[in-house]
Amino acid sequence: MNSKNPGPDRLVWNGIAATRIFDDYGDFIKNVIYSQVQDEDQAEDLFQDFFLSLVSNPLPGDIKNIEAYLYRAITNDIANSIHLKRKYQNCLYEYAERYNHPRRQKTPEKVVMEVEEEANKVFELVEKHLPHTESQAVRFQYRDGLDAKETAAKMSVGNKTIRGYVSEGLSKIRRLLRDMKARAAE
Repeated sequence: MNSKNPGPDRLVWNGIAATRIFDDYGDFIKNVIYSQVQDEDQAEDLFQDFFLSLVSNPLPGDIKNIEAYLYRAITNDIANSIHLKRKYQNCLYEYAERYNHPRRQKTPEKVVMEVEEEANKVFELVEKHLPHTESQAVRFQYRDGLDAKETAAKMSVGNKTIRGYVSEGLSKIRRLLRDMKARAAE
């Protein structure tokens, strides 16, 4: 059997082993991640990714100190995630620099004014076409710059509820903008 592509039975056993590790050490894993990553969404993503990495690469059987092993594996995953994110951002910056031709540049004042006008148009659509709770959540997060916790506190609901409102609201706005673009092209 190819070790890079384990069969379905092996993945099931690995999944069971990973679930046991998360049952026994889930709080420890979460605490390590949250101690190194301040962004809650990124921390949740890393938590889920770490579970998947345990399914793909189960713990060796000869570990003497599981918490020490897990700590090292988590910090390596976080460092790798940061490295990949920086690499992606650098690619974006290089692309932007390569295609930023001086003749196409605008003054900073014009750029700011255009962005502000576009943002106001989008928020008008948000308030006009979304239910009040979704509109309010999107507005707090994207116009007022509040994070999910602050928005949840302001709206007196939980973080997951806010994420749902924002996700659903943004999906509706994307569909609306797509429909508007299609109608304009006709």
